[in-house]
Amino acid sequence: MQYYWSGGDVKKAEAEVFKGITLHGRYDVVEKAFAEASILAPHRLDFRYAVASSQILQKNLAGARATYEDILAKDPNAFAAHAWLAALGRIEGNQSQTALSEQAMAGLDRERAEAYRQRFVRAEAIMAERPNGDVPAVPGKVMIVTLGYALAKDGTAEKPLVDRLEVALKAAQTNPTARIMVTGGQPQAGVTEGDVMTKWLVEKGIDRDRILIEDKSKDTVGNVLNVANLLKRHTADTAILVTSASHMRRARTLLEDAFRQYGLETRIMPVVALDAPSVEEAAKVSKDERMVIYRDLMRVSGLWAYPGIQQ
Repeated sequence: MQYYWSGGDVKKAEAEVFKGITLHGRYDVVEKAFAEASILAPHRLDFRYAVASSQILQKNLAGARATYEDILAKDPNAFAAHAWLAALGRIEGNQSQTALSEQAMAGLDRERAEAYRQRFVRAEAIMAERPNGDVPAVPGKVMIVTLGYALAKDGTAEKPLVDRLEVALKAAQTNPTARIMVTGGQPQAGVTEGDVMTKWLVEKGIDRDRILIEDKSKDTVGNVLNVANLLKRHTADTAILVTSASHMRRARTLLEDAFRQYGLETRIMPVVALDAPSVEEAAKVSKDERMVIYRDLMRVSGLWAYPGIQQ
């Protein structure tokens, strides 16, 4: 998981942490290791949470549910386990499981339980919205937040990133006093997404002084937390959020939660780069997408559990 969170060196993780085991998505290996550890140290519930996290990464929701129920058998007051069961209920459309879990959460901490219920309600509302591709002209202080996309091996922009940049360029031209924040820190061929995005915009005529670079994040969770941190200093009344249609529901859900955590009242206006045959197709939410949205929402909220690694 050190490799997973750092977005880092696979070979180093294989050599130093897993002693020669080939990783690349081998979360079954991670799950097995934590399961064995939890047998050796049954009092360590953090190992059980790590098993559940590994199961969720493998889309094994039934296994994760059983693991959280096992945690509750050992500690009925485990708020995080109840919260995850509520999220799993939402993912699978199991209203009775969700209601029971949210009731249990409220019995432990009413205020915190209500905060999670509101998170879930906001996520559902965002998933129900029709994707918007129209660039608005917005009054006041505006930040155009453009999320990155993994670069090709040679460090060049793939089509989804170029599509996002085209929308960001239009937003910058429509809002000439707005600043632009580009995000993404996964390097390829010595450059990050933020570097490539900045160069592209400057070549299209955008003043370099208008651009802020967030180049520390390795995934969407890191994106939104770092964006919120930067906006705490570089304030804005409105954030025009630009990403692909298939990514927008997750990105907006997480960014709204991050803004609340940082006490930001910045309004988010989503504008998508369409990556589906039609808006109608783009509006469809699959079960896998629901799972990833809730998984990462829980991560942003602080309930993603690996021993010593929490985001």
